[in-house]
Amino acid sequence: MAYIPVKELNNTFKVNAMFYHAEVNGERFLMRREARISRKGTAQNKIDAVVVMVNPGSCLPATELYYTLPERMEMQPAKSDPTQHQLMRLMERMEWNELTIVNLSDICEGNLNKFRAIEQKFKLAGIPHSIFQDGNAVKRDELLANANHLIFAWGGSDNAKRMAKEYGLFVKGRLVAPYEHAISLIHPEKSYPRHPRPALKSSQLEWLEDLLPLLLNKVV
Repeated sequence: MAYIPVKELNNTFKVNAMFYHAEVNGERFLMRREARISRKGTAQNKIDAVVVMVNPGSCLPATELYYTLPERMEMQPAKSDPTQHQLMRLMERMEWNELTIVNLSDICEGNLNKFRAIEQKFKLAGIPHSIFQDGNAVKRDELLANANHLIFAWGGSDNAKRMAKEYGLFVKGRLVAPYEHAISLIHPEKSYPRHPRPALKSSQLEWLEDLLPLLLNKVV
């Protein structure tokens, strides 16, 4: 299986995302509700797949984002990141045109220790920060109902394990209703959904090679 270079991927795909801001006790935080990878020159209403990750990392707006309330967020160009490039490789293998990334948390913080501290501020203030929290159930269900595939791929961090259990997605290596149909590469020893982009290129190719049969054998 060939490893498609980033330049070629960026020539084929574009990334848009829905960013907004949340204020907690006078502090303002950048948030991302979803990111959409689209094949250039195509358009379709149905999403080929929704991929669930832990939280937005280095994906940022392509231009300056002014203060945006959650109810006013809209799709806008975003800078692609290495994990999205790996998902573009998956899209090429599957001949997909539209893939959406959502997260266990919308908080844009790549450092997971800093993320945990910020998340605590949201919890203490009673402010939602995830599409998987009850207050966002309608929007979440609408999004998932419009996708052919649901893929869990948030990796093995303690934050991811905790949130996946708290929001009723995944507990002790098992998918939880109503997410039993989700596809995931479960780590054979540590029982968490493997992340799409491990450090080694060979491991990234392995993730693709292992996931493809699960997707191709799934009846849509």
